[in-house]
Amino acid sequence: MNLRSSVIGWAAAGAVGWGLAGCASAPASALPSVQDQVTSRAGLTVGWPKTSAERSARGDAVRVLLARDLTPETAVEIALLNSPELQATFEDLGISEADLFASGRMHNPTFFASTRWPDSHPRGPDAEFSLTADLLDDFLIPVRQRVARSQVAAAENRVARAAIDLAAEVKVAAYTLAGQQMFRSRLQAIADANGAAAELAQRQFDAGNISRLDLARDQTAAQEAQLQLMRAEAQIQADRETLNRLLGLTSAQAEWKFAGELAPLPAPDFIPADLESRALAQRLDLSAAQSDLTVAQSGYELRRKTRLSPASVNVGVDTERNPDGSRVTGPQLTIGLPIFDQGQADLARLSAEVRRSQDRVDGLKSAIAAEVRSARAALQSARAAADYYARTILPQRELILRETLLNYNAMQKSSYELLFAKEEQLRAEREGIEALRDYWIARVELEKAAGGKLEAP
Repeated sequence: MNLRSSVIGWAAAGAVGWGLAGCASAPASALPSVQDQVTSRAGLTVGWPKTSAERSARGDAVRVLLARDLTPETAVEIALLNSPELQATFEDLGISEADLFASGRMHNPTFFASTRWPDSHPRGPDAEFSLTADLLDDFLIPVRQRVARSQVAAAENRVARAAIDLAAEVKVAAYTLAGQQMFRSRLQAIADANGAAAELAQRQFDAGNISRLDLARDQTAAQEAQLQLMRAEAQIQADRETLNRLLGLTSAQAEWKFAGELAPLPAPDFIPADLESRALAQRLDLSAAQSDLTVAQSGYELRRKTRLSPASVNVGVDTERNPDGSRVTGPQLTIGLPIFDQGQADLARLSAEVRRSQDRVDGLKSAIAAEVRSARAALQSARAAADYYARTILPQRELILRETLLNYNAMQKSSYELLFAKEEQLRAEREGIEALRDYWIARVELEKAAGGKLEAP
């Protein structure tokens, strides 16, 4: 076989190889990994609707959930289905998947063509054609794929963490709204009672049975109760809008009803002794930071090992038709020599990236441990406060109000003393509701800090 046929055969084989590389399969979805991480840590289900049919099905599911009274759990379901911010975060998976797909493909070959005409005989054109590809790029495909897989893993961890964080934020907003609605219900009852008392006082004053001072006190109490009720209503509306934002609801979807009140204190919380270690093993933001560190280290090692290698190795075939009709065909080799740039700047930059990634991992580990300790102490304190209000403060205030009312009816206590007892009772009820709300919020924050639900073995 002569040289020309050998070169043409080699070029044909290379073309087939490039064609096969161009027919690589589409990137696999990283969604199952994200779903497994969210389910195993938080017991939640997430989706990533891409097509019009999937988005339509998502809208139907949201409408079904909104048709029922909302609870913290159903609010989380809606947020995971419908939050635009979370869905935007999911697109990071698509970007990383595309990068992984691209990392396994060869770069396109380069085709060169040139035609020249001589200024003397023979007058035929001098035509030259070549087809080349970077051979070094082919050898780097496995390395690029390893780096891209690490980047996909980091994206999976970040997306799963975003879903868990959103669920926690929704629960906090829902518990805040539930507590405010409980307080509003109590204020409504007090406002009704004070309004009735003011009307009775007006009749007693008209009959000459009480003084103008006593009438003014009763009327002021009724007016102040109405003012507190208006403030509570305004706060409820603000809390509802916070949930609307987190759930991604439109104005047309904002007329939902929130069911129930804050649940009473449950059985004692299960807080494992090794909670800090569990958090370090479970926290997805730490896993993402560690993946970033792996990517940085791989990039540094690759550049260190290849710093004196050719910048590019282009191989191909070149054929030229001379003006006299003869043809010259043969292989072509182009090598980029590392003479002036031997990768010093790249190594310095990559080394800095490794140190930065390592510092971030170390800092995050320290922050997670501190966050867990703080959240654990906050939960224990909130539980103790809520239990103390329920067992001690509220019963005492109810007893004081009841005895003051009996003495008032026996004309042994003034209306001012009765009003003061009512105000103290209301303050104790408000603080008791806030303590119970703070407990449920602290429970959510500890689970968030631990990177998963707290469940007894």
